[in-house]
Amino acid sequence: MRCCRFLFCSLLACLTANADAQICVEVTNPTDEYREEVIELPLDSVCLWLGTSSDSLRVLDRAGLDVPSQLTPNGKLLIGAYVRKGGKNTYTIRKGATHDFQIFCDGALHPERKDDFAWENDRGAYRVYGPALERTGERSYGIDVWTKNTPELVVNDRYYIEDVVMMPKVDSLRRIDRYRGDSLYRINSYHHDHGKGFDPYKVGATLGCGAPALLMGDSIVMPYCFESYEVITRGPLRFEVCLHQSPRAVCGDTIRETRVIRLDKGSNFNRMEVWYDGLSKPVSLCSGVVVQKEDQESVVLGRNYVAYTDPTDQPDVHHAPLYVAAIFPHGEVEIKRKDGHALGIIPNYQGGHFTYYFGSAWSKYDVRTAEEWNARIGWFLRSIEHPLQVTLKK
Repeated sequence: MRCCRFLFCSLLACLTANADAQICVEVTNPTDEYREEVIELPLDSVCLWLGTSSDSLRVLDRAGLDVPSQLTPNGKLLIGAYVRKGGKNTYTIRKGATHDFQIFCDGALHPERKDDFAWENDRGAYRVYGPALERTGERSYGIDVWTKNTPELVVNDRYYIEDVVMMPKVDSLRRIDRYRGDSLYRINSYHHDHGKGFDPYKVGATLGCGAPALLMGDSIVMPYCFESYEVITRGPLRFEVCLHQSPRAVCGDTIRETRVIRLDKGSNFNRMEVWYDGLSKPVSLCSGVVVQKEDQESVVLGRNYVAYTDPTDQPDVHHAPLYVAAIFPHGEVEIKRKDGHALGIIPNYQGGHFTYYFGSAWSKYDVRTAEEWNARIGWFLRSIEHPLQVTLKK
């Protein structure tokens, strides 16, 4: 999820591997808070040191048990690490058959629901809208949030039950008996909580939770649906996707926005990297969270983040608020409320790569109060400022 600092004790290329070779991975926590994160190692160097291929790696903890790991197409070995406050943990990488682990992060296109692209981890789920929806003219711009209170993957089942199995039956039944059709919808739809979470978030013609946008003068230029996508890596520890947004004309320029979104196991926050091709002059870049008309008071404007307790789309029915945030730990940012949003604004933006974070938690799962949500944001910011230190030794 976050960049780690690697300290190599010698040049790996000069080492001769043998059958008993192993790598010791020391992970040091420089903070006084417990840390559980996904760390990254250079896969080519690990394989060179061990004299083996990438499909023959085992990662073990100090008890000799297999630790969840993941290989990425861009040359990284990911390990799910955990370290007590101010402490050091040690892992061992050896040759051996790779184990299958529970998948905590995944995502996919859902053409059964107008080309939604949805992804999730063990904390929450998110979706953006695709070309089929754009062709309908529906104004849905931002990033949607789905709640869950289980580490299991739930998104594929929700889409299948609602959009493949249920809705044709509901529509048919409603024509015969409206009451029975509505009842069938309520007991199956992912817009109602059946024990593992649901879709309670209102997006519409807003940024939703964390979508990027440009500011032209005093107006937010709302993004639209993505045009194409590429999955970079998927589970068990990290999901990452590249989204190419539909090109659009802005102040005489034809611009194209690209997003790379990453979500790691155990994290409430997605990493967003965004850039724009075609800008001919500096503008302002912004992101944030929509503030619902029903509740204008539950907004926190921090030094480099915005947080909000969202009442959900039916607060009198659900009684379980959703917590959302956008976090800007890098570069100059102005925090303010504007056009129905709590925003972070990056001035004098010229189109280059910019990284920030967005995310959520649910009061029926891992964050009970707004105070706890703000504390978690603070913990996350400190973890970015003080990354886990990773050292490789033979």
